[in-house]
Amino acid sequence: MNLCGEFRHALDAKNRLFIPAKHRESFGETVMIVRDLDNKCLLVYSLSEWENYRENVLAKVPASRRHDVNRFLFRNSLESGYDSQGRVLLSQTLCDHAELGRGTAVIVGCGDYAEIWNEENYAKKIEAEDPVEISELIREYDI
Repeated sequence: MNLCGEFRHALDAKNRLFIPAKHRESFGETVMIVRDLDNKCLLVYSLSEWENYRENVLAKVPASRRHDVNRFLFRNSLESGYDSQGRVLLSQTLCDHAELGRGTAVIVGCGDYAEIWNEENYAKKIEAEDPVEISELIREYDI
């Protein structure tokens, strides 16, 4: 999967958001939309990529805590298909987490998943990026 690019689309009054056609093709008919644990944004996975992510996380969690992690990951997650116009319906809980209101959302392709950001929060995140630090990180891990 090779999701890339930045796209800006309006979130309508019913919390529906258009997903770019190239992303829909990569994701398939159904996506999993979850809260980002580190940022006020949402993560969008194909079902197979979500399963890979979840299995990787649960493989590292002690058996005694797996139910807690599953509950945390799934209680506000959303499995969704697209409507006839290529939109997904986001829950109010997910919108609240990402501070999405009526207005523009930014959908960012990140390789094997996408992010959905409030436009202001995304601008702040990009402004705070340090290209030198990221370049050094890439070289350090020989990416």
